[in-house]
Amino acid sequence: MEGDSPSITCSDEYRLLQTYCLKRRESSTKTSACLFYAQSAEIFGDVAEKLTRIVDSGLLLDDEIEADSVNTDNIEKLVDLLKKSGDELNEKIQKNHELVGYLQRTLSYDFFDKLTTAFIESVVPEYLQSRSKHEQIALTFEVTSRLQALDLHPMNRVMGFGAQYLQKYFAPWVKQHGGWEKAFDDDDEEVH
Repeated sequence: MEGDSPSITCSDEYRLLQTYCLKRRESSTKTSACLFYAQSAEIFGDVAEKLTRIVDSGLLLDDEIEADSVNTDNIEKLVDLLKKSGDELNEKIQKNHELVGYLQRTLSYDFFDKLTTAFIESVVPEYLQSRSKHEQIALTFEVTSRLQALDLHPMNRVMGFGAQYLQKYFAPWVKQHGGWEKAFDDDDEEVH
């Protein structure tokens, strides 16, 4: 199945996405963390925390969708809905049966790629996109987290798509900056 090959599910990107999603779920539900989270938190906990702070710093306050290269009504609807948080997102998507059906039928890596790119472009101004890698990466984690929380597909499928997207668009930048921990090191946070 697309998105959950062994090379993807064993990647650092996939494991970091798991840590981030569990951290998000833990902070919103206040439930106890699972054994995986305890093990992964040692490796990726600091990076997941920094990604969470970036997203929570106000990136998603603007509810307007900017025009972008993707002119699909459903993608625009989803971008708008993904800017909403937690229960509000689930409630609005579950009420829109047409959109739920569309997501269940069409969620592929190509669709995930278009949706995530449109989401990032709607939040990060075009003139900053070449400089704001931290924000773009954080938004990719947030899109993945919010999509996997909808329970429309197996979690590993959405997580696999997120890991693929991170590898495709950000792995060279992360590697150039010394790996995930160093790329999000406090001393290096201003480097984009």
